[in-house]
Amino acid sequence: MRNLKKVLVVVSLVLLFATGCGNEMKTMTCTRKMNQNGMNADLHYEVDYKKDTVSKVKTTEKITIDGDSELLETYKNTVETTYAPYKDVEHYNYNVEVQDNTLISTVEIDYEKIDTKKMLEIDSANGQLIKDGKIKLEDLKSAYESAGITCEK
Repeated sequence: MRNLKKVLVVVSLVLLFATGCGNEMKTMTCTRKMNQNGMNADLHYEVDYKKDTVSKVKTTEKITIDGDSELLETYKNTVETTYAPYKDVEHYNYNVEVQDNTLISTVEIDYEKIDTKKMLEIDSANGQLIKDGKIKLEDLKSAYESAGITCEK
């Protein structure tokens, strides 16, 4: 009887780890820093995922320009125009602001709750990442890396 209890405990633990650990939320961090012609860019992406599927993405992109506030406002308008179609999409939140000589753009997307069909209607190019209503971690990682962004799990 004592051995049977030990076996049951071991089997229960194995099943717990085999089924539970795969659903654990993990984070991949992706970054890139650039400096060109008086413009510095600091890009930071945090990707939460379970197994191989993206759950949430939080991006922070900072562009600092030495002295040219007009150019910074032009960049701000461009970024705002890019995000504007998503303004009424629930679980897609963005903010674009200028602080001193830095444009700061933040985006938070909850892919577990967002209407991916609506995202595809807004821009069919989203279909490069959204497959069957989900985004695979490796697809997003490949897209970032093709843009020169380094990712670490």
